[in-house]
Amino acid sequence: MKPTPKSLLAGQVIAQLSVLGMLFASPLQWTVAFAIYCCIMLGITVGYHRYWSHYSFEAPKWFVYPMTFFGHIMMVGPVIAWAAQHREHHKFADTEKDPHSPAYQGFIRCYFSQVMSLPRMKYATDLLRNDFLKGQHRYYWHVILLWAVTLFLIDPYAVVYAWLAPAGFAKLIGSIVFVHSHRGGIPRSDHWLGIVTLGEGYHARHHDEPWSWDFHKYDVGGKLIGLVNKL
Repeated sequence: MKPTPKSLLAGQVIAQLSVLGMLFASPLQWTVAFAIYCCIMLGITVGYHRYWSHYSFEAPKWFVYPMTFFGHIMMVGPVIAWAAQHREHHKFADTEKDPHSPAYQGFIRCYFSQVMSLPRMKYATDLLRNDFLKGQHRYYWHVILLWAVTLFLIDPYAVVYAWLAPAGFAKLIGSIVFVHSHRGGIPRSDHWLGIVTLGEGYHARHHDEPWSWDFHKYDVGGKLIGLVNKL
């Protein structure tokens, strides 16, 4: 089951609505949700963004693959499509050709950029040759379904607090950060959003040096990469 714009949109909407399900969560379930949120955010900022989109660091498969999985369950599409769109964004940042510029495309189009702006695969020809990523693309919804069934068998409510709600909140915060970071047509950073997103909010530094994996001294994603590099 390959991802389509409609299926990704449905997944994102369900995840957003599931955030309301946390109203019934216990303190322990909130703790689990927070931990999964951190894993998902790291999956996006470290796996999808800094590794696959920019190859800004080298890391062993035992680190890259779990990071990719946690980015995967956020339901923003496979790495190949996400990275292609992101690279195009960097090439045309804050211009009319930017696939998701808030200045030119508007908030809604930016918020659902993965389903409203189809990626141009010419920006990810290297990733199209990667067998792991080709498998991720082909079996995208199979992995999602397996994760959902596993959680359901453990605890039906875990589908909400250990996946959908954290994924929905991560998508919400990530989109707010992106729109805020490009407000006015100039990449900018926000310290508190940088902390909440484990580094993604330090956006100006990233656009200045997209090859760098360290965005800021309080960049949690960068600290994790630095730790892995020392192993």
